[in-house]
Amino acid sequence: MNTDRNTLRSVLREKFPRDHGQLLPALHFLQHEFGYLPDWGMEVVGWHLGIPASEVYGAATSYTELRTTAPGSHVIRVCTGLGCRINGAGEILETVRESFAEANGKETTIEETPCGFLCGMAPALEIDGVWHGRVDADSVKAQLEELS
Repeated sequence: MNTDRNTLRSVLREKFPRDHGQLLPALHFLQHEFGYLPDWGMEVVGWHLGIPASEVYGAATSYTELRTTAPGSHVIRVCTGLGCRINGAGEILETVRESFAEANGKETTIEETPCGFLCGMAPALEIDGVWHGRVDADSVKAQLEELS
């Protein structure tokens, strides 16, 4: 999508009725288009829906799946919910952080999510939008090496 305000306004008019209940769907759309929620995009969404900027920003920062800063070239999310935590998510998170600390500044975004909804596959992590379950430190290292 072209990244100017007028184009975004046109798309929002076409896809989202001017209704307060459309805030989260519009923010998800914005994240899908840009990979994050740029400030100017949240401003346009608020304008379109008639919602104060403070409320738009509040919603954007209340949900872990939404991000307000541009991600790195790779995004790794480790589930730290109860099921994953008791099955080794702490070790997985440490492995991910250590792997990228050694990657000499490689642009990677590492995030924790309170639940990946894969409790039966715990521990789980997401690499560039693809979830992997029943991982361990060795399998995570192998998957991270493939990102190079």
